[in-house]
Amino acid sequence: MLDHPRGAVSLRRAGEGAGGTEEMSVKSTKNQQENPMFSERYPEESATAPTQPAREKQDAVAGRSNEMGASRRGTPEQELHLKEFILDKAREAIYLIGPDLRFVYVNDEACRSLDYSREELLAMTPPDIDPDVTREHAQQIHAQLLARGSVTINTRHRRRDGSLFPVEMQGSLFEYQGQMMNVAFVRDITERKRLEDQLAAREREFRSLAENSPDTIARYGRDCRRRYVNPAYAAQAEGSADALLGKTPSERPVYADAQRYEAALAKVFASGKGTEFELKWADRQGWEVCSLIRLTPEFGATGDVATVLAVGRDITELSASRVKIHQMAFYDALTLLPNRALFGDRLRQTITEASRHGQLAGVMMLDLDHFKTVNDTMGHPAGDELLRETAARLGACVRAYDTVARLGGDEFAILLPELRSGDDLGRVATKMLDALSRPFLLDGKQVFVSCSIGIALYPSDSTEADDLLKFADSAMYLAKQSGRNRFRFYSRALTESANERLMLESDLRQALARKELALHYQPKVRLRDGVLIGSEALLRWKHPQRGMVPPDKFISIAEDSGLIVEIGEWVLRQACEAAFAWNGIGKPLHKTAINLSARQFQTGNLVGLVREVLESTGCYPEWIELEITESLLLDEASEVLGMLKAFRSMGISIAIDDFGTGYSALSYLSRFPIDTLKIDRSFIGGIATSSQSAELVKAILTIAHCLGYQVVAEGVETEKQAAFLRAHGCEIAQGYFYGKPMPRPEFECLPLSISG
Repeated sequence: MLDHPRGAVSLRRAGEGAGGTEEMSVKSTKNQQENPMFSERYPEESATAPTQPAREKQDAVAGRSNEMGASRRGTPEQELHLKEFILDKAREAIYLIGPDLRFVYVNDEACRSLDYSREELLAMTPPDIDPDVTREHAQQIHAQLLARGSVTINTRHRRRDGSLFPVEMQGSLFEYQGQMMNVAFVRDITERKRLEDQLAAREREFRSLAENSPDTIARYGRDCRRRYVNPAYAAQAEGSADALLGKTPSERPVYADAQRYEAALAKVFASGKGTEFELKWADRQGWEVCSLIRLTPEFGATGDVATVLAVGRDITELSASRVKIHQMAFYDALTLLPNRALFGDRLRQTITEASRHGQLAGVMMLDLDHFKTVNDTMGHPAGDELLRETAARLGACVRAYDTVARLGGDEFAILLPELRSGDDLGRVATKMLDALSRPFLLDGKQVFVSCSIGIALYPSDSTEADDLLKFADSAMYLAKQSGRNRFRFYSRALTESANERLMLESDLRQALARKELALHYQPKVRLRDGVLIGSEALLRWKHPQRGMVPPDKFISIAEDSGLIVEIGEWVLRQACEAAFAWNGIGKPLHKTAINLSARQFQTGNLVGLVREVLESTGCYPEWIELEITESLLLDEASEVLGMLKAFRSMGISIAIDDFGTGYSALSYLSRFPIDTLKIDRSFIGGIATSSQSAELVKAILTIAHCLGYQVVAEGVETEKQAAFLRAHGCEIAQGYFYGKPMPRPEFECLPLSISG
């Protein structure tokens, strides 16, 4: 037998022993406390002492009769009945187990929970109601009770109907009549078990989600130290998760901006409100990664923020897409310069700042001269490279806070805020002209281009963004008209000119339907004998209010607006009808020259149109001559060459108009089916007074004859000019000396021989 432990109390039963009572000694063998968070489950047992409630229940079984008797003394029978009443009313099942492992006493709750009578239970042993405890194991538990004084285990009990339910059992030893007895307090933990299982399931679910999530997950304490990191988070740093736990972002960084990260954590702890932000950082391989970090406060029992959960999602692709969309929306894809939308936004911001601080600002519009020629002759890749190099050179001409933008095609815009004076714009424009005058190396070849620049000044020209752009554009066109490769400042006269141009375009769209257009014919004379051999059909416009509108006023408008295609078809029909009337059996050959626009070649159906007009008017191909400009010859596109060859095969002759004023290149002439060269009037006007002009004309005549071309001299106005041309072998002349352009009825009255 074990020695009596300290602190024994006695329980007396009436009617037993010689003195009518027997004393039951109750001892606590160990003074240990139980931790309910780590209560043992079967087959594990707790080595801790019973909890305070367990002690109280033991006291109820063993009795505190001395204390109770001191305060309220009754008969032994009364005391016994009172204690049994208290035990039977307990909400926990109570079992008293003897040394032979049989039940000595059970209370009402034990009977109720198992659905047995008291007599039935007193005939049983613990293994009869606990399927998890064999007799041998019960003896082991009894031995542990002897050694420790108490045990707490989780096990199962079986009801009369065979159903099982989980219980928590707290057992303690006490000595009775020299024998060690075991009192067990059993609590039904079905609901607690259900809640624990539910909590465990949720914990497993969370852990599974967290451990397998591609998002990075970390939990931070109030000291900003990591308490948990998931594998995705740990994979971002060198070492394992253990190297990250217990460390702050600054001590063991994963993201580049650790200071910002910690500041965000501190803000969430202080405010109790979640937040999110983006961080860009380099991963282990050095690739830039963009993460969306979401910080969520987790509150403790006191209502304060105990921890912060940080979830990071990789949005690198989304971030790249946003950058790409922004780039596409506000930047030119070819040159990477700001586009029209961004330029307009910066211009409005500049106007706002300039207005607030009383500053000057300038807007430039820049257009490359003859860019289409380069694009068409060398191909679009070369043209794209030219635009990129132009963008780089323009950027080098301005300050870091100025804006160079590409508005489209070969058109650029420059914004210059915070100017000291308008003269600064002139200096910058000159710098740009010089930068673009240097040769460009395209496809291994040196190419020279120039530009035309228009300038508008805030606030003297306008305080509105749209007006400044419009005025700079008007000034740019003035620079082109003034000879290109120069800059011009805006003036009010330019606005008036632009408004007039708009009005003319509007009226020109109605001119054909209103029959305001007409063809005039200028005679072409054979120089050696003065015989009238042909004419050139020239378009005229008689405006109902303006009268006769000069061709140089409306032809360019028709070209730019595309109206020239419709008007050109009308001209072709009218001229073919006249040629049909002036030729025929018994009549000398009269060839009518008809001017074609480059825009007509771009329609793609020009050959078919000419063929259809010839058939519908009855005009023979040899009765007309199609005149084209030199710039068209520089287009090496197979379509243009194919159309010219088609005209030649039809029997139509081809003439180059204004030869010598554009990109005259004999190598191009040799590849195209050309019949006639027309020397521009600018050369003819100076042959009598300028030896240089005279030599140029003689050179053109010599080259043309060598190539087998016929030559027509335009703008002949004097007998001296005619004599010079005749002497040097020029075949045909036209000009005011022989007759100015005139309507068809008047032309038909001309004699067949014109001496001038």
